[in-house]
Amino acid sequence: GIGPAVAIPKLLNDAGVSTEDSELYQINEAFVSQAKYCFEVLGLDGSKVNVNGGAIALGHPLGCTGARLTVSFLHEMKRT
Repeated sequence: GIGPAVAIPKLLNDAGVSTEDSELYQINEAFVSQAKYCFEVLGLDGSKVNVNGGAIALGHPLGCTGARLTVSFLHEMKRT
């Protein structure tokens, strides 16, 4: 859904940071229209979002999405 468009600003606000302070974003997108909406509303730099692919590119394994997102994001944080 479009939850990231609401959740990300709240999380950043609670942490006292802005979108410019984050080097990477990993957003679980089931459909490209949802992802496109979130990117546009949040004004995110596309080069910082799902840099190794997201659910559309990598598949959306039933019951494994959270684990796959977390592991992908941790590996990218370590790499950069």
